Amino acid sequence: MGLYIVRGFFILFLSFAGLFYFPGNKLEGVLIGFLGGLVVIGIEKFFERVPFKKILMGIIGLLIGLLTAILVANFLLLAPFQTTQEIIATRFILYAVFSYLGIIFGIRSVGELGFLLPYFHTIKNQGEDLFVIDSSVAIDGRIYELMKSHFLESTIIIPSFITKELQELADSSSEMKRQRGRRGLETLKKIQEDNSISTKFYEEEYPDIESVDAKLVKLAADIKAKVLTNDFNLAKVAEVQNIKVLNLNTLAVVMKPKLASGEVWNIKVVKEGKEHGQGIGYLEDGTMIVIEEGAKFVGKNIDIIIDTSLQTSTGRIIFAKVK
Repeated sequence: MGLYIVRGFFILFLSFAGLFYFPGNKLEGVLIGFLGGLVVIGIEKFFERVPFKKILMGIIGLLIGLLTAILVANFLLLAPFQTTQEIIATRFILYAVFSYLGIIFGIRSVGELGFLLPYFHTIKNQGEDLFVIDSSVAIDGRIYELMKSHFLESTIIIPSFITKELQELADSSSEMKRQRGRRGLETLKKIQEDNSISTKFYEEEYPDIESVDAKLVKLAADIKAKVLTNDFNLAKVAEVQNIKVLNLNTLAVVMKPKLASGEVWNIKVVKEGKEHGQGIGYLEDGTMIVIEEGAKFVGKNIDIIIDTSLQTSTGRIIFAKVK
């Protein structure tokens, strides 16, 4: 509320300033002052979305660019010019070019200056346990419950390029991709809004790297973080570069209950199996149970006796019979 009051007074001030600056046409002066105030506030709102470190480096780059332009202009102007207009035009062009280059190089150098000025690192690892998450983990959604339970007492790093990737999925023409992207963004929003979960955003885009997976591995190496993913290929790439990886799918397999032969469970028979008379049911974690002579109990909960289990490439299958 206080900011709106300050902005309102600022616009009024510029409007009155315009009134006195154009005494011959007061209405035009007030209008110019009012529009000028809106432009300044618009610029201020724009800078709200730009990280402070980039603004600071942009200003430093601008100053370096202007200094370079002055030195280059003084050197070039040692040569004789025909008119004063040519001298002014030369200075103007040099100032404009080097100011632009200075700002661009200053903004792009924020991530690279960490080895000289630690302040310019967006994330500084001071002994804390950091996990960089990829889009597959956000889409999966289990990370929120995992962090909410405090099973992992770590800081979650959310890179801006992962958020961008999810946004592109959410805007996709494919309904399935849109749902995945929206689910991922919702997961990140829940993590961000939960004060019990430690999160940090990383804004460096790594524009020289095209692949999102490569950016993620580079980020993890830069800030000495672990990678949290469901992507098998990403996990292997990270491991090759000596980066620790936690694969949620691997964790889920390890945490599945160990059912002993002869143990009795109550299960709902969901459908018939491929073989005659077989019924199919599922545990809460998704493990499929093949029930001998269970087809006639489809739609009902029955007690079963565990017989054997089989581990396949897609998961575990449990074979049982009706008690």
